[in-house]
Amino acid sequence: MPLLILLLIAGVYDETPITRNLETDFQPGTYAEYRAEQPEYSELRVTPVRGEARGSDFLIVMEEYMSDSLDSALIDEWLVDIQSDGNFCAAVEITYADPVEIRAWLAELYADGLEGVVFVGDIPAPWSCTVDNMAKSNETFPSDYFYMDLDGVWEDNWIGYPGIGTAGQDSIYDGWSGDLFPEIYTGRITTSVLILGDEYDLIESYLTRLHDWRLNGDPELSALCYVDDDWAQWGNQYRSAMEELYDEVELVNYPTSATNGTDYRENRLQEGYTWISPFVHSGPTVHQWDPGPSTTSGHIWLDDPPSRFYNLFACSNCRFTSNWCMGCAYVFGTEMGLAAIGSTKSGAMLQFARFYEPLGDGDSFGEAYKAWWNHIISGGFSQSEKYWHLGMVVIGDPTIMPAMHMLGIEDDTPAIAPSIHFSANPAMGAVTISSQGEFTVHDMTGREVISGNHSETFSSLQTGIYLVRAINEGVTSTEKLCFIR
Repeated sequence: MPLLILLLIAGVYDETPITRNLETDFQPGTYAEYRAEQPEYSELRVTPVRGEARGSDFLIVMEEYMSDSLDSALIDEWLVDIQSDGNFCAAVEITYADPVEIRAWLAELYADGLEGVVFVGDIPAPWSCTVDNMAKSNETFPSDYFYMDLDGVWEDNWIGYPGIGTAGQDSIYDGWSGDLFPEIYTGRITTSVLILGDEYDLIESYLTRLHDWRLNGDPELSALCYVDDDWAQWGNQYRSAMEELYDEVELVNYPTSATNGTDYRENRLQEGYTWISPFVHSGPTVHQWDPGPSTTSGHIWLDDPPSRFYNLFACSNCRFTSNWCMGCAYVFGTEMGLAAIGSTKSGAMLQFARFYEPLGDGDSFGEAYKAWWNHIISGGFSQSEKYWHLGMVVIGDPTIMPAMHMLGIEDDTPAIAPSIHFSANPAMGAVTISSQGEFTVHDMTGREVISGNHSETFSSLQTGIYLVRAINEGVTSTEKLCFIR
């Protein structure tokens, strides 16, 4: 990498104040406390729920027995939607296994084509400890990047703070070497930390609005770039990056009382922005505005903002192991939330254009997140970058595409005669296709695989997404069919 670029990147990390928790006596949950509340690790067992994991592009990984508590029709609908976006998808359940075993299993699936995964429920979290050389401080935190980088070397060399020099292992990663580029992207759907009633009801509500958004989108697309005092001077840069996704981005960054908790709650959250990006000192459950008052996770639940997406430049806001995690509140504790990106520790995203550019081109949340990580790693993984970014995580379904309706990616097949009916969709093992005339079935390359007339039953299809075209008196209709063997 040219020296000038290296100096510019160094300046970003040396000059930008890190978003942190301003409560000096605040102590986030420790790894020991997290493990004390979780089951003991058991041997990894994978139970198929829908489709075949090996060979799938994308995988829904649920905690053991979760599918028994969720509406099976919603799971089927979710798989069809993901596969309609071009991903061959399967769903499985796994036992509460050591993250090392889960990572090795994902590495095997990556060798067979896996591109992304979403963890649904309380899937075990790997933890790391990083050091801020400038501030001479350290933090311990959940780090899902462990599940994205499937061939890098993650080491546990020290007990506690690495700088103390106490050699040994405490099950917390503190050393990184080798190929640290991401192989896959990941996301988390975790609702148990919200304490808003039944966690499965929250997941079902989320899947319902996820499907509705994929079908209908929103009538208008806009974003809010809300930059509190410590980062006000960079507001124009942040807005410029967000404009790679949406043309209409409102910037609020006056380093006076313009950004505060009252304005954020009363004038911004209800405005109807599609995307909100607050830049503010925070904790796992709070935004600490200057001046206040603070905004809490409870406020987000009460205010129920009608926004869809969030980039939380807000310390620890996506610490999904903390009760009332704010990122989870934005996504799963509201009636409209779909996805958020943020950190489980101090720090957040920087070099934002590398995330928003692929989003604006039609990439999914997860694909853009992986592209951003590739950029971060490409210049060498500096200590500052580790401290800023190793806590980054996506909350929500990472296959969702914020620009899909703007770019016309969604299915716009007209709902006209002749009608097409399936005995089941998704169909498992066999399917009866009925129409008012002749029909053909095509795979996603456009190749015709079978044909029929009026009503026929087929069992020879392979797992995948198909287009069924019916013709009656010169009029054509097309419907998508998900078939699972």
